[in-house]
Amino acid sequence: MIRVAAAGGGTGGHFYPLLATLETLSRNVKTKVLFFAVKGKIDEKVVKQEHPEYEVVTLDVRGFLRPLYHPQNLWRATKVISAILKVKRELYRFKPDAVLLTGGYVSGVVGLAAKNMRVPIFLHEQNVVPGLAVRTVARYARKIFISFEKTKEFLEEWKDRIVFTGCPVRESDEEATLEDFVLVLGGSLGSDLINSLMEKVYHRIPHLRFVHSTGSQKWAERLSRFPNVDAYSYIDNMPSLWKKARMSISRAGASTIGEMLYHGVPGILIPWEGSAESHQLENALEAERLSYAIVVREKEATPQRIIEAIDKITKKGKIEKMKENPASIISREIMGEIR
Repeated sequence: MIRVAAAGGGTGGHFYPLLATLETLSRNVKTKVLFFAVKGKIDEKVVKQEHPEYEVVTLDVRGFLRPLYHPQNLWRATKVISAILKVKRELYRFKPDAVLLTGGYVSGVVGLAAKNMRVPIFLHEQNVVPGLAVRTVARYARKIFISFEKTKEFLEEWKDRIVFTGCPVRESDEEATLEDFVLVLGGSLGSDLINSLMEKVYHRIPHLRFVHSTGSQKWAERLSRFPNVDAYSYIDNMPSLWKKARMSISRAGASTIGEMLYHGVPGILIPWEGSAESHQLENALEAERLSYAIVVREKEATPQRIIEAIDKITKKGKIEKMKENPASIISREIMGEIR
């Protein structure tokens, strides 16, 4: 048995790649997991529902506001210090064989607590541009896994520890009943901009079928009036839909792009302009450079622009599916280091 302490939450973009890796590890070796979750966030909710076998420790922390000299950050810093002390106590009790972190402010807390414990720390950065937590903990990491080759440019100081893997995705044996549809996503919480935009698109291209995760029941009911649209407030088993989608329209979170690349689904990316350190825009531009996607900026996102992009991607067809889930690569790397 191996004992793994894990953190990477606050948003689905950090959380789901972590969960994919933990699930892959547990398929290969008996694993006991101590999971540090952010109070009230998606990681706390989903882990308790889907993995009751994990030991969950909830941390009441929030990320630092920008700019970093914002006066409220003083209060947030005191919460972080308190959380680090709590994590240290839990780690000494649990005695992990490895610490696995995938970004978000909770990763910074756990990484700083673990840095002097002589336990190997493994990092995964989903975005092109590393976040503050990853940059803070990178110096203590045994290995740093990355989703995009370009990320090496931002972590040059630790290039000897970097392994390019791609972004881990969750697997599913379930099969979607629909075939050949456009998958529309607004991130784990939905997007009013994408919902409103697609409402104007749907009646103009009734020959295409869409599956749309709206983020709210109100939008799901509103968009369900279109006969060519299957709208849901939330979709539990996304992997089954990615396997059958012909293309996607979505925000540019790293885990969404990871799903696109793994399943060979080209897409239209509408990056959220308010993401920290322009993560989504950088992710989207890199995906476009690699010919996986067409980027449409928010200010350019009109129904006509989306329809033109759909036509262009439809003519191009699907992209090549990845041969191996990055979660499997990371799992092997971790096992090779601690055994």
